[in-house]
Amino acid sequence: MGEIDKTIDCICEWIQKELSKPCGRPEAVSEMTKALSELISVKAHAEAILK
Repeated sequence: MGEIDKTIDCICEWIQKELSKPCGRPEAVSEMTKALSELISVKAHAEAILK
């Protein structure tokens, strides 16, 4: 799960950088936030199965 955690961290950092820009891309941030939530959900589901 280490690679998934790294990916989650990278997406979080990207979102934070985009939100701090005065003229960021709201639609891109929205899509990445959705992707992030799906990735976190899948990770949690996988962890539950592996227990």
